Amino acid sequence: MCESNVYVREGGSEELYAKDIATIVFEEGGVVLIDIAGNRYLLTNVVLEYIDFISHRAVLRKLS
Repeated sequence: MCESNVYVREGGSEELYAKDIATIVFEEGGVVLIDIAGNRYLLTNVVLEYIDFISHRAVLRKLS
């Protein structure tokens, strides 16, 4: 499986936001995460910090 976990970094801490994410879509107004079951999660006021394909993790940073 190639799904990833998505973390949100705010300040000095990083929290797991969603597991088994198969698709990340950047849309005007936010980022949409779609997991393997088809559930959609919308995050606003974030930017992509990095994706680690080896560790299957993506980190989004919350904007102030």
